[in-house]
Amino acid sequence: MRTIASAKRTITKLRSSAMCTLLLMLLTAGGAAAQTVLAKIPIPASSATGQVVVNRVLNRVYVSAGFSSGGTLTVIDGKTLTVLTTISNSNGVNWDLKNDNFWTGNLTGGQVLTYSGSTNTQISANTVGFCPGETAFDGLHRRFWVGAQCGAGNDPIFVFNADTFALIAGPIETGGTMGPIIVNPINGKLYVESGGVSKEVDPNSFAVTLTGFGTVLAVDAHKQKVFATSGNNLQIINAGTDKVVTTVPLSYTPGSQIAVNNALRHIYLLNPAANKIEVRGIFYGVGAGLVGTFSLGTGNTPQGIAADSVRGRVYVVVNSSGSYSVWAIEDLTSARQCGSTRGNGGGE
Repeated sequence: MRTIASAKRTITKLRSSAMCTLLLMLLTAGGAAAQTVLAKIPIPASSATGQVVVNRVLNRVYVSAGFSSGGTLTVIDGKTLTVLTTISNSNGVNWDLKNDNFWTGNLTGGQVLTYSGSTNTQISANTVGFCPGETAFDGLHRRFWVGAQCGAGNDPIFVFNADTFALIAGPIETGGTMGPIIVNPINGKLYVESGGVSKEVDPNSFAVTLTGFGTVLAVDAHKQKVFATSGNNLQIINAGTDKVVTTVPLSYTPGSQIAVNNALRHIYLLNPAANKIEVRGIFYGVGAGLVGTFSLGTGNTPQGIAADSVRGRVYVVVNSSGSYSVWAIEDLTSARQCGSTRGNGGGE
């Protein structure tokens, strides 16, 4: 009896899957929208080349410069979708989910700066030298990691106490030119691209070692996954073991940022050459199946992205022939997806 019941359930699932596939094909053919552009918010070019993060509590978006002189940091109100302020001499940004402070660097000024998220006013400055221009938050150990350039081919990392602003360690030499830095939320280690090679920094000894996989661009604490890119491949890595569990071949070279929506179980990849955002779902196991594509239109190149899992949005930095803006996009792909807990009340 169990075998018969199991077979019936399997047949039902297959039929449901086939119906879902047919429905999605029909919706796609009919031009059914999976996205709604809520606003296009102009920002200065000086804020458009670095990190993008969302404070889901205060409903604010921070868009910063990368390692470039004259960089600024633009703060956007997620409610009104307007610019609140633009802070001069700021490179890189991340926020503290406990007290809402955000951290940045002033590059050639050699300082790591901390701002109050509620008032956007500076509350701390730490002089480290070098050229700080990227930050990452470790909620597990209450730390901020800061990446700097100007290290003569051996760029350093610094570690700060997120509550007292005191320096914990640094300069930690990485052996190359600084690239993206991302914290593993499961164990607190830092992933860094240095000299074009993926490395990791031990959160206790601060030893720097090779990872053996691509450049880490995002993490998902809920699913304990790390997302990296290597050439035209997306790599999904177990956050606890640092083992690549899935490699997804892509038909394009992805951009330098990935966003994660834990609630929708979506990751967002930039496809700059095609002016698109690719949406992939982490629904079953460790796969990353294609869920949908957001087309930005001819001449609109995506170059930065962050997700708001509370409000179901992505914020995309778009370059339109040298004019920059942040597009607030509502992700409606799950509303088009059979079996989605967000779309139709169904289960997995």
